Amino acid sequence: MRRLTVLPILALSLALGGSALAGSVGTANAVDITVANGSLHYTQTQFTARPGLVRINFTNNSAAPHNVSLEHNGEFEYGATLTISKSTTTTFLTLAKGTYHVYSSVGKDEDKGMAATLVVK
Repeated sequence: MRRLTVLPILALSLALGGSALAGSVGTANAVDITVANGSLHYTQTQFTARPGLVRINFTNNSAAPHNVSLEHNGEFEYGATLTISKSTTTTFLTLAKGTYHVYSSVGKDEDKGMAATLVVK
């Protein structure tokens, strides 16, 4: 699963001249989202980030599969992480200022309360 998230990073790194990304990824604008073992909720309901390249680190400590999906303006599906269980995944999105609905698009997770808000300001 990790190869899928590494390839876009590698492509971006090559586009930026290789080592330029190494420094920026280490200090990237990061949002850490976690699901506790056996939970149907993210551990936080509100996140903030700065506009631009945002690294979304998703840790699912539960055996049930979940992901992190972003929706903007109530209708535009902006992007999502891989669906994982008992694992961690990272994805990068370029986000503009605004409020994003964060939710798990797996099954009925969102209906059961697996949702949060990401404010980019």
